[in-house]
Amino acid sequence: MTHQPFLLGVNYPWALYAEDFGISPSGHRGLSLPGKHSQVANDFARIRDCGASVVRWFLFGDGRGGFLTEKGIPVRPDELVFRDVLAALELANRSDLRLCFSLIDYLWLQDRAGKPAEHPNEQVLQFAAGREAFLHRILIPMFREFRQHPALFAWEIANEPEWAIREFHRKPTAKMRFADFRAFAAEIAQAVREFAEVPVTLGSARFDWVRAWSELGLDFYQAHYYPEQKASGNDGLAKHLRSLPPLDKPLWIGELPARDDSAAGFSLESALTHCRDAGLLGAAVWRWTTPEKIGSDAHVGAIDPKILSAWNSATRSQKASA
Repeated sequence: MTHQPFLLGVNYPWALYAEDFGISPSGHRGLSLPGKHSQVANDFARIRDCGASVVRWFLFGDGRGGFLTEKGIPVRPDELVFRDVLAALELANRSDLRLCFSLIDYLWLQDRAGKPAEHPNEQVLQFAAGREAFLHRILIPMFREFRQHPALFAWEIANEPEWAIREFHRKPTAKMRFADFRAFAAEIAQAVREFAEVPVTLGSARFDWVRAWSELGLDFYQAHYYPEQKASGNDGLAKHLRSLPPLDKPLWIGELPARDDSAAGFSLESALTHCRDAGLLGAAVWRWTTPEKIGSDAHVGAIDPKILSAWNSATRSQKASA
């Protein structure tokens, strides 16, 4: 009997949020610039040394850059976004890593009407014509450009879209209808199958919401896990995994915290072991890059490479002795 290898990953969510690929309102600060290129090359080498094989990276983020618009409608990728994406893929390939690009962050899907716009593209995904133009004029050309690239692990439709959808999250910014986003997500999934020929997934914010995306034809499901405040750490994760209903596709944990000081007893090593023993496709630890001091994930901190390496070494030793 053969077993799918456990795909250990890390989140390298951004060097600069929504500015790693293409031109943003602040100019070009993308990955193909020599200074950033060398930093990522060093990071990727260290990630591989830890035993990870997959890197998850946000691409368009909140949509502030990477493409050109006219009257709020996307018209074409900018002249540098493909160069930056290619730079990331080439660096990954050199380090024997594969990339999971998360195309859209939930912040871009949220409705901020009534508040000052933070960038010109803020409302692009709030109406059907904007979504259709973004798919056909930006995403599909990108899928074609990097079709079957060996360093691509998957295209991820969106990161935690539930936080922008009214049926999941009852907040003023969550105004998108589930039916509207599901239709858009299904079109992206179909485009990946047709034009990219690599796996497609979606980064659901919770285990309980994964089944909402079962009709998209994803190649594997993805959920994110963070211990509840003051919860019993790894016991909570084990309980979630035991209570999972049968799924028709493999499950990958796209975000698993490096640590959580608010959850008593949480241990990354034990959490990874729970995921592996549950037969999951793998798990990606949040995060490699250092959190911003005012960021919502500051309490999670950054990955300690020694911990990741030790867990991976112990896992290999167990396999060798089995």
